Amino acid sequence: MASRWVVKHRQLANWAGRITVALVLAIATVALGGTAQRAEARPVQASIVVDAVTGEIISASNADSLTYPASLTKMMTLYLLFEALQDGRVKLTDTIQFSKFAAGQPATNLNVRNGDRISVETAILALVIRSANDAATAVAEHLGGTEAGFAKLMTAKARDLGMAHTTFRNANGLPDPKQKSTARDLATLSIALLRDFPRYYDYFSRTKFKYRGVTYNGHNRLLKSFKGYDGIKTGYIRASGFNLASSAMRDGRRLVVVVLGGSSPSSRDRKVADLLADGFKKTKGTGLMLAAKAPRSAGTQLAATQPAPAKDRIALDQIVAQALQADTQQAQGLQPKAKPFQPAQTAGIIEADFELDAAGAATASGAPRLVPLLKPGTRGDLEIAAIAKPDTQSTTVVWKADGDYGIQVGAYSKYIAAQKAAQVAAKAEPALLADARIIIDSQKMNNGGKVYRARVAGLSKADAQTACRNLKAKRTDCLVLKLDSSLAAAGN
Repeated sequence: MASRWVVKHRQLANWAGRITVALVLAIATVALGGTAQRAEARPVQASIVVDAVTGEIISASNADSLTYPASLTKMMTLYLLFEALQDGRVKLTDTIQFSKFAAGQPATNLNVRNGDRISVETAILALVIRSANDAATAVAEHLGGTEAGFAKLMTAKARDLGMAHTTFRNANGLPDPKQKSTARDLATLSIALLRDFPRYYDYFSRTKFKYRGVTYNGHNRLLKSFKGYDGIKTGYIRASGFNLASSAMRDGRRLVVVVLGGSSPSSRDRKVADLLADGFKKTKGTGLMLAAKAPRSAGTQLAATQPAPAKDRIALDQIVAQALQADTQQAQGLQPKAKPFQPAQTAGIIEADFELDAAGAATASGAPRLVPLLKPGTRGDLEIAAIAKPDTQSTTVVWKADGDYGIQVGAYSKYIAAQKAAQVAAKAEPALLADARIIIDSQKMNNGGKVYRARVAGLSKADAQTACRNLKAKRTDCLVLKLDSSLAAAGN
């Protein structure tokens, strides 16, 4: 009996041991499975290549996928700092003080203490070259009072620039689950920095700076290895992978490339270099356009890396002033109409820049649509902002054109910016464009926003080409267009 009891007791012990081992293995499997699942969550890999002057997208991959911008966030911090410099709210020689919060930001940093000060110019170099998180927070507090308040300004500016999918929560790019952006939006920001602050863009080409006797070297290795490369910004956090927004110019052509989610700095750099090299070889892109024009910078050329000559800046300033004066005088002289003309409610509403009477309204329907004049050898089905879909776009033309050509002087995120750019261009070339007409062509984008293309139409081919050539010489973007009656606006 005792022996049987011993045998049964041992069997029960063995079963209990097996159950315990099984439970331990099951728990370990779940734990390992959870770890494996987390390990499989890889950063979003995305890229975009854009012609910075025309705004045409050369290539794109996952360009609208949300991910973490990491230290590319500092490009917006710098944008707002450059804006403050340009507006005279701060000077390069002003000093910025580190609060306890700013000084406590983790690496990469300048290893400062609460109460330390740096000049504005040193802060710029610290952000660009060192990617210093403490300096970025100090700038945010200097301009916005608090970093949280500054982040709201950053997000608001992102919307103004056409960055529809970007939200900022801090000034340095340190991890925050709600701080997201896309390759397209970051390319838009890169172009905005090139376009709006040519005076300060040179900072992005710096490779080192000295602070308190310590020389800090930059992380952007392509500055030394890729011909024509001159910036812009690197970034990394674990959730984002290795990011790089970059720009290069060769043979007078400037490209902007954004690569997100690289597995290492070297693989990211190789990807950027390959995309740049391939982009410079291409003479045409996808046909889609990047809406990267800020309303306050209408009439300036995309991607100018040097300030315009003084005489050109004075001439353009005079043109803008004259345009504003003429607009004011015209508005004061207009008499209100009994029934103002309202354009047809189409999928893409085009607004005229002056009021029509009843007779004029009758000529507004069935107007031809402007399409780009294709270069020899390009495909006939070239799409610009989904122009191949007649039901998403229409154009109001309120006169009978003397010629079947026109020019385009930019694509904008706001109607008024496109209108002013067209007016400035027309007044810049009065001999050729005095009898032309302005139309603002809008296109509804996939993200729900709109892009507005500033166009001056009713020209002969020779006049359009000459006007474009002259405008480009004055540092204004320009594209020759042809009226295509086969793409007449069909309303809705």
